[in-house]
Amino acid sequence: MGVAMTSGLSKNGSWSDSNAVAPVVKHFAAHGSGQGGINGAPSMVLGTRQVMEHMLRPFKATMDLGGVKGVMMAYSELDAIPSHINPMLYQALEDWGYEGFVTADDTGMIMLETRHGVASSPADAIRQWFNAASLIFLMGGMIQFYDYPIDTYINATVDLVNNGSVTLSTLQSHVRRILGVKYDLGLFSDPYIPDSISSSALTATHVPLTLEAAHKSIVLLENRNETLPLKPYAQNISKIALIGPFADTLNYGDYSGQYGAYPTSQSSTIRQAMKAYLAANASDVELISSWGVNDWYFNAQRNIPGYLLSTPNGTAGGLLGTYYADAEFGQATFQQQEAPNRDWGLYPPNGLPSNNFSVTWEGLLTVPVDADVDGWIGVGLGPNTTAKLYIDDVLVQNTELTTTGNLQSNIPGIEFTEVNSTLAPTGGAPFTFLPGKVHKIHLEFQAYNLYQKFENAGSLNAEIELFWNLVDRGGDSIQKAVDIANDADIIVLAVGANWDSDGEGGDRATLGLSASQSQLTDALFLLNKPIILVLQGGRPFAIPEYYSRAAAVINAFFPGQSGGQAISDVLFGLFNPGGRLPLSVPYGVGTLPVFYNYKATARYRYYADSPWAPTYSFGYGLSYTNFSQSSFGVRASSSDTTFTNGDTIFFSVDVTNTGSVAGSYVTQVYLLARVSAITQPVKQLMAFQRVYLDVGERTTVQMELEVDRYLPILNRAFEWELEKGQYTFALLENSAFDADVGVNGTLTCV
Repeated sequence: MGVAMTSGLSKNGSWSDSNAVAPVVKHFAAHGSGQGGINGAPSMVLGTRQVMEHMLRPFKATMDLGGVKGVMMAYSELDAIPSHINPMLYQALEDWGYEGFVTADDTGMIMLETRHGVASSPADAIRQWFNAASLIFLMGGMIQFYDYPIDTYINATVDLVNNGSVTLSTLQSHVRRILGVKYDLGLFSDPYIPDSISSSALTATHVPLTLEAAHKSIVLLENRNETLPLKPYAQNISKIALIGPFADTLNYGDYSGQYGAYPTSQSSTIRQAMKAYLAANASDVELISSWGVNDWYFNAQRNIPGYLLSTPNGTAGGLLGTYYADAEFGQATFQQQEAPNRDWGLYPPNGLPSNNFSVTWEGLLTVPVDADVDGWIGVGLGPNTTAKLYIDDVLVQNTELTTTGNLQSNIPGIEFTEVNSTLAPTGGAPFTFLPGKVHKIHLEFQAYNLYQKFENAGSLNAEIELFWNLVDRGGDSIQKAVDIANDADIIVLAVGANWDSDGEGGDRATLGLSASQSQLTDALFLLNKPIILVLQGGRPFAIPEYYSRAAAVINAFFPGQSGGQAISDVLFGLFNPGGRLPLSVPYGVGTLPVFYNYKATARYRYYADSPWAPTYSFGYGLSYTNFSQSSFGVRASSSDTTFTNGDTIFFSVDVTNTGSVAGSYVTQVYLLARVSAITQPVKQLMAFQRVYLDVGERTTVQMELEVDRYLPILNRAFEWELEKGQYTFALLENSAFDADVGVNGTLTCV
């Protein structure tokens, strides 16, 4: 998957192509194995062998095959040496013949001094960064990422060269690599993006891809009694209740705007998409909805979706924005329809000459609630801005000019939530939302370029978020949601996690739903109605008590801007889900880790108080149709029965769609445990392929495995070796511990 992504970014290594970029891979390396699950904590890998055999192989593959030109180091440490300056990692890059640049992660250099405690001063940290590998290879750290002020960085570098701590040839080698990447990208001959390129038009062309990605990533975990896809008339459904904090909110994932949810243009919520489907296909079926609770332990600022906003003349999809080339609404320059959830970063909006500008948005707001909600509405702002929000010509929120902004932290942490869980969202005003009500809305925004921009400090000059929170502040929000769902025929329960608990730095000691979401879920199950559990978030949810009771379960992960449409399409059968789990879902947090490729001794004994097996295993996923596999074959490029160095192993299998609808299937081939000088996992995925088949269609799936890239081990002498002996490859449905391994083929390495 890494090779596929980097190949696409680099256009298969055609870096000078106008549409190509230089892929940067991170975090190098073993960053995802932090102690206690804490971001940046010491790596808990078993040792150098695990790093070399498992953690580094994907990186090497992207460099060999994907056109990678940049490496970003990890915050964590390996064997008590911070990754940013770990000689083993730089040695690996040298051994691979890597020719690109190396960059620190954001503040990763300064952490050598302030967190890891291996540097005594800024100059010492910079010295270690430049000399991270050795003076022999001239490999080391090259680019800082918002660590030290530029004068500190330059002055320290000059002093280090003058006193001989860093050789000039080392710096020249580093600069040569950076310039080499720029040369490969064609930046010396064509350094700028042409003025003819429209970023908004380019973005619009990619919208269909966001829906395709969301469709293909959804995993169907349960589907009891063929609850899905929903067929309202055939199933005698006249009313559907859509309940939960993700029923009508956006959830892109971290680093996608505030809370991972903007820009809101060209996006969709579940409610929006479900209403559109029912209007077109079952107009007499009613959809009712309620948030019920917040997804985490505070009243968050949630973007108002664009479909609930319209221009003054009633054109849906956003408010009418008028942009002014000054900060006092004096020089109207252009108009466009949009939702006022924007982040302009360092630069002014397209078409304006400076960062001193102003905008007015006006139009209509349609309330989506099905019972009165005493919630919140407001405006979140970045630094150096001010705003006024009018509802029905009444000033509701006035945010004075602020140099710090009032946007809530994406991940406020337990120190915040323990104290502020019931407070209003910052910048929010109490507001009562009534079913079906349409309000006139007017928003004024002014941005001032008050400070010179320095690297990462104050780099976001202008940012605005028109938000609301539709959780009733009266304390009975769960009961109101239950009351709404009480007379529905079926409940779609949209729960999970947002950036505030599942983004970078949102480390968790538990893997359940938040307490309020659990209370809501428990209350809804007491209604004894079929519940379709729709999960979103960036981690597995250890909630077996809900998996076992739900009529159906789908996991949409962070589904992106088209997530609402994709989820609705799966619910109503417009798209047949075929995704497979990229990780195992544990029964409980105490059973971690639940790697599918565990060693036999890891499960020689079981827990006395809990099942050890994951609820759903890596590679698991259901479909609305059925498939059969036959004629599994294994051969090598040099022989049908043996293989050796330099060979490619080929797998083939016939797959047939034996069900009643078109769908996709993922063939999976695993290498089973074998006799080896080094203990081996019980199984290891070696090849997979996803195929799409119409009803009754049959195809032969071909998969390949590079022997030299994936089968050698580090032997007891820490030398790479392709061990002789038998290798058995099994065709499995997924990686479950009790998967049937009877369909297999064996080759002998000679």
